[in-house]
Amino acid sequence: MKKIFTLLLLALMVQISFAQEEEKVEKVKNESEEMNTIFTKDNLKVTGGYITPVLKTGNVHEDASLLIGGRIGMTFNEKFTLGLGGYGLVNNSNFDTGNTLYPEARIGMGYGGLAMEYTFFSNKKVHFTIPVLLGVGGVYVYDDVDDFFNNTWDEIENSAALVIEPGVNVEFNLFKFFRVDLGASYRLVSETDLEYLSDEDLSDFTINLGFKFGFF
Repeated sequence: MKKIFTLLLLALMVQISFAQEEEKVEKVKNESEEMNTIFTKDNLKVTGGYITPVLKTGNVHEDASLLIGGRIGMTFNEKFTLGLGGYGLVNNSNFDTGNTLYPEARIGMGYGGLAMEYTFFSNKKVHFTIPVLLGVGGVYVYDDVDDFFNNTWDEIENSAALVIEPGVNVEFNLFKFFRVDLGASYRLVSETDLEYLSDEDLSDFTINLGFKFGFF
């Protein structure tokens, strides 16, 4: 009886051992077949998100101008933010065309696209960020005697544009849910097709003020 019991016990131990070995082999096989990626849930974590209304002041064709817009995005690893941004010219930028038919003209402009930002020392009360916007926009020129905002305007010309806008900000942590950005950027406009304006006329430095609401 004891021999039978011993044999049964040995058989059970052998079966358990084989089952464990098969489980290890299957696990190794699954790991080897799993797709390898640069970013994983272990090294890329969502740590925040925000929406930021932004005021921009600078020159458009040597005329002091104001642009209003903002950014929205998700932050990863407390450093890198990926989202969308866009801005529009809200005041009248007037210039002389040199054309007797349209001697004075106004500029309308808006642009937007992919917004990225890298934050240094995010938990410090005062720190720095580097925002970059890669996008497209539209530029239009219309007769100065007309009123664009009341839909009584005569368009002279328009064009699409590519826009790259890198910048640098000083950021202040006022509250856990609210930060303020103060900085500067350069709006580089290219690929326009306009008779009265060049890419250089639309490109310039701007001073930026942003109000960042979110979780950080």
